[in-house]
Amino acid sequence: MKALSLYNQEAKPSSLTRAEREFACEYLAFTKNLLLDSIAGLSGSALDARTEPDRWSMAENIEHLALSGDIMWKILHGQLGKKSISENIEQVRMSIKQIICMMSDRSRKLNCLSGLQPAGRFANTDAALEHFVEQRDRLIDYVRYTGDGLKERFAFHPFAGKVNLFQFVLLEGAHTARHVMQIEEIKSEFGLWD
Repeated sequence: MKALSLYNQEAKPSSLTRAEREFACEYLAFTKNLLLDSIAGLSGSALDARTEPDRWSMAENIEHLALSGDIMWKILHGQLGKKSISENIEQVRMSIKQIICMMSDRSRKLNCLSGLQPAGRFANTDAALEHFVEQRDRLIDYVRYTGDGLKERFAFHPFAGKVNLFQFVLLEGAHTARHVMQIEEIKSEFGLWD
């Protein structure tokens, strides 16, 4: 199959190793399935319930993830259009393991960027979830087949700092895992265990 490229019409040899590509695809699929499993069988009223007035509901977590996936795709596409700057490599301070651990650490509170605040942008939670699944599947296919140099281009992430685009893609999976943990906390507070 011809490699997918967001930037070039002709795909170039990828900077990703086979192991990196497999890990990313598996991790992105795993975190997608974590989300789907965490809300399976829950009613709309359960998904909309809040444990406190200022905390997000499970439905709002899902909307946030759908919005985040759109922003991530847009940033990824934009950064691929920029020239690779070798000095950026020195500015990358975190490993993939550190990024996944940092994003998964719920003891460290992170503030949401204003454009990612849930605000009822989807008709309902099912529509937000469907959007999330479609964009995640698109991202997995992209990583599986891309010839784009993801490790040669960089983006700034508000919590991880300067990262290469391969790390940036993995951040999307770690971000999903973080919100699944938040959903599990909500379920626990409401007594909605499996």
